Amino acid sequence: MEKLTREELLEKIKNNEVGSFSEHYFEHEWEATKPDFKGNKFKKCWEINWGDGNEWIVAIDFFEENVTIVMEGYYSSHGDSEFDKVGIGVPYEFKETRYRIATKQDLRDLKLDEILK
Repeated sequence: MEKLTREELLEKIKNNEVGSFSEHYFEHEWEATKPDFKGNKFKKCWEINWGDGNEWIVAIDFFEENVTIVMEGYYSSHGDSEFDKVGIGVPYEFKETRYRIATKQDLRDLKLDEILK
């Protein structure tokens, strides 16, 4: 199959042709021997799914064409996972605050902070 140009990839994204990306992704997801899409080399650069029946997002970088796509859909452990949206991907970072049960060291530090005020 002939390699797609950057413009052809962008046109598929513009037209939300998620099927053309997802079919190939599902077919070759775990196959290290076929790291290409219609002749275009790509790498999966990010993925998250929130478990069975929930949101699933995959970012794929077509590095030779300088295009990253993001496919969004839902994940199913029963084999009927589906992507229903594709778009141009952009990297971003965010800070997340998490909590855990305080250790004695944490509590001692909190007390010191109060004393030093």
